[in-house]
Amino acid sequence: MTAGDVAATVTTVVVLDPADTKPHSDLPGTWREFAEQRNVVWIGGETDPLHRWDAVLADVTGPYAVVAGGPEAEVALTVAERSGRPPAVVLLVDPGADDAAPGSPALAANEAWLRRTTRRREDLISAGTDVRLVAASTGGAQDRVNAPLPLGHPDVVAAVETALGAAPVLTPAAEREPDIDSYDDPEDFADAVGVDPTPEQVDEYREHVEQRPGSA
Repeated sequence: MTAGDVAATVTTVVVLDPADTKPHSDLPGTWREFAEQRNVVWIGGETDPLHRWDAVLADVTGPYAVVAGGPEAEVALTVAERSGRPPAVVLLVDPGADDAAPGSPALAANEAWLRRTTRRREDLISAGTDVRLVAASTGGAQDRVNAPLPLGHPDVVAAVETALGAAPVLTPAAEREPDIDSYDDPEDFADAVGVDPTPEQVDEYREHVEQRPGSA
């Protein structure tokens, strides 16, 4: 399975926001449409996720991603290295922002940070956690903000969506086709598919039963 395939299985995104840009008890407006497809857990800068990661993951099921901005990038790598449930992917936004001059593009500072953390990132990738730089402040009129780019910025949301791809479709158990091998009695199978199974379902069941080992 490729890194892109793994990212596409992510059902929850944990956001480590150094500036805590979300409104109280809500998400930034730019994230609301995204949150209709995947669960979003937003952790502001006043919280220390490193010492309460198990609590952060208490309600998280399935593969998850971490989105980290600015200095929280170091925290994201450390969490991925130490956690018994490491993320499928870590998505970084301006990880080198602390070394970028105010108002200047953060690209050079980000590249320097990536060079410093090469070994750590390679070890994480080898262990199954992808690590990517997905967004960076270009400074000037385009961003109109200093690095790190706020995690509520539309460019960040678009970058995360692109990195993760289409959200996985989780079919509720009640909507799944029943497994034919789970039923020995045709009446039980009929009850499982509904009081009026389609002719195709009945034919499929009969054909399958006739092909079972030991069938007359």
